[in-house]
Amino acid sequence: MTAIPPLLRAWSKHPENRCTPGEIAAYWKTHEVLTFLADTGMYDGSLEQYLDSAEKERVLLFKSEYFKKRFVVSRSLMKYLLRHIPGTGKRENVVLDRAKKGMLVRGRPDLFVSLSYSGRFIALSVAKRKIGIDIETAHAGEIRKIRSSPLCAGSKCRTGKDESLYALQLWTLVEAYAKLRDTNPFPLLASPTFFPDAGFVSYCIDKQGVLSLACDPGRIQDALLWIDPQTFPLIGKTAPGSS
Repeated sequence: MTAIPPLLRAWSKHPENRCTPGEIAAYWKTHEVLTFLADTGMYDGSLEQYLDSAEKERVLLFKSEYFKKRFVVSRSLMKYLLRHIPGTGKRENVVLDRAKKGMLVRGRPDLFVSLSYSGRFIALSVAKRKIGIDIETAHAGEIRKIRSSPLCAGSKCRTGKDESLYALQLWTLVEAYAKLRDTNPFPLLASPTFFPDAGFVSYCIDKQGVLSLACDPGRIQDALLWIDPQTFPLIGKTAPGSS
């Protein structure tokens, strides 16, 4: 039985999808999930000042510059974003605790965080209920994994490009669902049918990748926004509470 994924929404870095720090509180009032799209190219050494001592120690363990930059950008941006969520406090020392399939915000059990990476893309979600997200660019490895799954059996995509996009979307849905349910994604590939106990949203990002969101069933109001380094004045700034 072929899985029927949600509609793949086209999304681009148009000005209307750009978010400034001052707009976050307003988006939070009207949405359950805010997902922010960033880029590893935003890395600057000054961002490490936003990390706590444990995070700085983790940075020293990375042998790859790519993984180091990805970690620093994602953690510093997430803390900055959270300071603009009502009730967290812009100058509060936000602490992120590692969880089984994501992170928790210390002192804010009402906030749910999920992160995902692929290539240069970094996706960061903050939600009012538990979610899972996954972002993928067109890597042959992920496509091969899902094509061998019963979920992809009987696909009637007309072109190879359509089939690859369909497979990539399915893989993001499996990964997002696994994060939602705190489980391993690979056993899920053996499922003959889709996951009826979850709701999904998928975006095709600038025709370069796919981002999917998983949550409990029911309508969810979400927004996918992109971070413009020119409007997020982190680089070269002093972190809150530092001297």
